[in-house]
Amino acid sequence: MGTLVWGSLVNGIWMTFHQWDFLGESQWVGLDNYRYVLGWDTFWTSLRATVIFGLVTFSQLLIAIIAAVTVSHVRFRNVIRTLFVIPYAIPGLVSGTMWVYILDPQLGPIFPVLIDYGILEETIYWGTNGGTAMAVIMFASTWAYWPLAFIIITASLEGIPEAHYELARVYGASKIQTFFHVTLPQLKGAILVAISLRTIYNLTKVSQPLQITGGGPGFDTSILGILVYRFTQGTRRYGLAMTVGVILVVLTLIVVLPYIRSFERDADTGGMA
Repeated sequence: MGTLVWGSLVNGIWMTFHQWDFLGESQWVGLDNYRYVLGWDTFWTSLRATVIFGLVTFSQLLIAIIAAVTVSHVRFRNVIRTLFVIPYAIPGLVSGTMWVYILDPQLGPIFPVLIDYGILEETIYWGTNGGTAMAVIMFASTWAYWPLAFIIITASLEGIPEAHYELARVYGASKIQTFFHVTLPQLKGAILVAISLRTIYNLTKVSQPLQITGGGPGFDTSILGILVYRFTQGTRRYGLAMTVGVILVVLTLIVVLPYIRSFERDADTGGMA
């Protein structure tokens, strides 16, 4: 398996130095693909969109922590947890289509309700503005994918000994003090794992944003994964697609490696760091 992974990665890097349309022979072009991509304004627009979109990791994590802690001691918590996980079981393309319909300015059910209750004065054509389009795909991603972080946090939460909470009660700690001094420190490892997994997925995902906005308006929501998709499925410029893919891998590693290192240090010290 390791050979397959590393072999694919090395081959992908090798192809960034070639021009290839998948049909004929590849042609060596040296660093031309990197010069083209890094000198292309659309790439930087796409990179900025990717970084902004990656911030959904923290909204997903925050909701997961609040939900996991809130339902940890309520009745029927297993039923509630199952309901929470349902959005994660829906395929990205399906949930993307669902949000396209729900938020459709003309046909969707959301805007008439918001206008009836006085929350909005008129329908928002969110797809024509880069800011609102980005907000929509970030909201849809948070809704669909926070359950993975919720599962990780919940599993770790169940492992905290009840004696720690009893000791906190003996010392008269409030619920907030108990959360910050007992619960949160023992969730550190799970939080780092959740951040790492969600960051990797959020930076590389394509299906849901592609389904909702198609990368538009313009390239305002065209995250790097969509750019790769367009190079492979649209123009068949596989050398450029591989180049953007390699840059995306490097970006992902830059963001994720500090979390992994922190997790390793925490594990080495038995969670006492």
